[in-house]
Amino acid sequence: MPDQNLLNVLSLPEHAGLLSMFHEKKYRKKELIYHPNHGDNNVFIVKEGKVRIFLASNDKEFTLSILEPGDAYSTHTRAFTQALCDCVLLICKTQDFGQIMMQNPTFAMNTVKVLGDLLKNSFTIITNLAFQNTNQRMKEYLLSMAEDKGILCEKGILIEIGQDTGQVAMIVGASRQTVSSIFSEFCRLGIMERINRKTILITDLEKLKSL
Repeated sequence: MPDQNLLNVLSLPEHAGLLSMFHEKKYRKKELIYHPNHGDNNVFIVKEGKVRIFLASNDKEFTLSILEPGDAYSTHTRAFTQALCDCVLLICKTQDFGQIMMQNPTFAMNTVKVLGDLLKNSFTIITNLAFQNTNQRMKEYLLSMAEDKGILCEKGILIEIGQDTGQVAMIVGASRQTVSSIFSEFCRLGIMERINRKTILITDLEKLKSL
């Protein structure tokens, strides 16, 4: 199975030299990296930190994905990209990136896998925003995090969310206050416990699924 982390792929001996095709750039927390009308046509790989991909219309924002180290994205879209925290990107011209993929089939296969997963996640988020209420979106978000990042422990499933309440609110398309209220309600129902600002414990997965 392809390694979904492109940083791991780039570190392989057979791909030595590919990194020279990228240039490294740092961004500060909340800094806007790309906007829909920018002139650059690049592909970037997240080396450090997290990057938010979102759409904006009037006073509303819709988060499509949160990129983590090893994830890739093309800037030639109508979406905004923003640093969720201090981050470092490996940036390459799209034309050069295409040549890399043509000359390195293994790297190309991994890239297609990463971008395919990103597209799948984006469609899931769009579907949730369009057809589910906030409680249902929170439920799906927690179930997804439990599956992708959950660690089974004696008391349940420990999840390092990696985002504070405000960032979770952006992902599920709700206000910070609404997310806090839902978290409190889930705790009251015995579904979860808050360990700290960015860590939760799912204590009753079946009850969460049944909501």
